[in-house]
Amino acid sequence: LRLVQSLDRRRSAIVAQLRTGHIPLNRYLFRIHRSETLSCPHCGGLTPETVQHYLLLCPHYQHERHRHLRRTLGRKAESLPYILSSPDALAHLLRFVHATKRFNTTADSAQRPL
Repeated sequence: LRLVQSLDRRRSAIVAQLRTGHIPLNRYLFRIHRSETLSCPHCGGLTPETVQHYLLLCPHYQHERHRHLRRTLGRKAESLPYILSSPDALAHLLRFVHATKRFNTTADSAQRPL
């Protein structure tokens, strides 16, 4: 709770959803019957789109990952627990999420960016 207390509601929701896995990535959407596939839309149907895949592995987001996570956090950017729980990583994580535009919807485009 302390990790997100300084964030607005939208940003704190993103962090909470990433931490719990209840975020609109295909693995979760498939589980709740909101997607026909659990695969990453960028990886040719071979890899489940999980939080770990999205944040650490998906080649589609390699540029954003390098720019917002690896360049600033170094080797710590390879640790999912660190990225999701360290106050030092929080701003970088949110910049990465914003840069990927993965969770943008039509309603979000009318609101201010992350």
